[in-house]
Parts: sequence; structure tokens; C-alpha cells
Amino acid sequence: MNAIHLLKYVRSFVDGRVRIRHPALRHESVLRHAREKMGAISGVQSVEGNSVSGSILITYDSRAIPRERLFAIGEAWAQYLDAVNKGHKCAEPQF
Repeated sequence: MNAIHLLKYVRSFVDGRVRIRHPALRHESVLRHAREKMGAISGVQSVEGNSVSGSILITYDSRAIPRERLFAIGEAWAQYLDAVNKGHKCAEPQF
């Protein structure tokens, strides 16, 4: 699995908790959308965001979301946020 986009944005990671920082998350509309969509993923317990720092904290059940699936979801979102940050229109990740 190639998680090159994701890894440059991960600020902390332990099973059950991950913090991502991305410049696109400084836009309140993008942050709100990401919180809504990530919060709807089965196994995600909470999603908190901060548009000032451009960060999002996701807590999840590590038994419900295996690490490989978490990385796949994160990589897809990192690529999406990269495109949004560059002003490109693209489809959001579907999970």
C-alpha cells in the first residue's frame, strides 16, 4: 500500500486515535464536510476539527477498522484534500 500522501499529514497516531493536519482543513466548509463524511464511517466514534490549525482528530474503534483499512481511507482523503487545496474539483472518497 502506498500511503505517501497520508504520511506527510499525520501528526499523531495510536490505535484508536489519529490526528491529521492539512492546509485544506483551514477552510471551514472543507472541515465541516470532512467531519460529516468521516464521522459517518462505521467504526468512527468521534471527529473533532479545528479550522485555525487545519487539523482533525479522529477517534475510532481499532477492532472495527483494521489498520490497513484506516490507511486506505486516510490515503484517499489525503489525495482528495490535496486536490481541493489546489482548487481542483474532484469526487470525494466513498467508504
